[in-house]
Amino acid sequence: MLKTKPGLSTTLKLEDFELIFESIMENSKDGLFVVDKEGVVVMVNQATQDMFDFKIFEVLGRNVRSLVKEGFYHPSVSVLVIQQKKIISLIQTTRHRKKILSTGIPIFDDLNEIKFVLVNDRDISHINMLAQSLYPEDLSRDSLRMDFSDKDLASIELEKMVIKSPAMVTVVQTIIQASKFDIPMIFTGESGVGKSMIARLVHQLSPRRNYPFIDLNCAAITPTLIESELFGHERGAFTGASVSGKKGLFEMADKGTLFLDEIGEIPLLIQVKLLKFLETMELIRVGGTTPIKINTRIIVATNQDLEEMVAAGLFRRDLYFRLNVVPVRIPSLNERPEDIVPLALSFLDRFNLEFNTQKTLSPSVCQVLSQYNFSGNVRELENLIKRLVTMTKTDSIDLGHLPAMVTQEKSKDKFPERETKTFQDEISVFEQKTLTQAMEKYKSQRKAAKSLGMSQSTLSRKLKKL
Repeated sequence: MLKTKPGLSTTLKLEDFELIFESIMENSKDGLFVVDKEGVVVMVNQATQDMFDFKIFEVLGRNVRSLVKEGFYHPSVSVLVIQQKKIISLIQTTRHRKKILSTGIPIFDDLNEIKFVLVNDRDISHINMLAQSLYPEDLSRDSLRMDFSDKDLASIELEKMVIKSPAMVTVVQTIIQASKFDIPMIFTGESGVGKSMIARLVHQLSPRRNYPFIDLNCAAITPTLIESELFGHERGAFTGASVSGKKGLFEMADKGTLFLDEIGEIPLLIQVKLLKFLETMELIRVGGTTPIKINTRIIVATNQDLEEMVAAGLFRRDLYFRLNVVPVRIPSLNERPEDIVPLALSFLDRFNLEFNTQKTLSPSVCQVLSQYNFSGNVRELENLIKRLVTMTKTDSIDLGHLPAMVTQEKSKDKFPERETKTFQDEISVFEQKTLTQAMEKYKSQRKAAKSLGMSQSTLSRKLKKL
């Protein structure tokens, strides 16, 4: 029986512990690398071998100092841990220029002397390449090195994202820059494009990352309850109120970030209170009289045209300009087709793990998915992959397993070639396609006309003609 320790069952036997440890070493996707107090490698798992591009027999039993001299990787986190006797994280570079986030953990004996060092490795090469594509001029700054390597939460959030298209690289470039400053942001885009995920990424890349991230879908709360939900209420403030009072989401997100999705659904009366909070960073609970000072960053999102809502008197102009410090439009999935197949494969990996399956997508399925018009965006793609993983009886997902609505739409091109090929026909098809795409993108004749370099009246006349 093992000595009782926090986190260990009292019924755990030594052979059970060895079995569990062996399984962790064999199956962990993170590299696990153990050296003794002299720096001699005593244990290496398969993930480390794959990450560092060496064979286990090449390093086992050798001193890490020799491995560094021979160029296997540099620097050695193990040596630093042995010298400083504390947990250390740094980026190691392999001989094939991979970037590895390595955390060395000292293991002490009964005399408080280092006996072993356990190193946990994670390949962050793709994050490093993303950083270079976004801000090459900033790579020398300590702040960015911190965000992309030493902060695990930020790295994890970036790892969750599939970023292949130039459109999404532009979005991430903007939020990485804006996340460092304590300013409001507005995310716009169709339902299902991932606005909540982007808001969470901003939080994890910001100085507020160690404090709460609270989100609320304003459309899911009735107008009569949203004030209490946001600002909280005092005891007995209204019928059904908590007998002890209740903190609102602003208070819950103190020092952190509050994300308000579907901000256009907030009633005008509550918009006034929200504006006052943004100006003073103080709130008064429903039924209360005492101002409460709160330090919360606000990020909002909507799939509506807030400018048109302002013009129609449905959204306060002063609140709009207060929130619209950094506007970010999240492109629809159809505007970034390069992301479709990578996203599908990412969802496939997640659901295979969740449902303990080994499904694969055939090349023909990937081809059809890349051409399908995902009106529900990333959320629709995610749900489709979940359906295929759970409802397909064979491990290989082929064309016959796809829903008819997907296979029937072979191409996103809604404007097939005409039989006649006159110059005027080609011009008409191009004009129809261009105007329709602009309207689908901007949902507003005024904005579409501006993007096309024509007046709204001209666009309106052409649309009527079409």
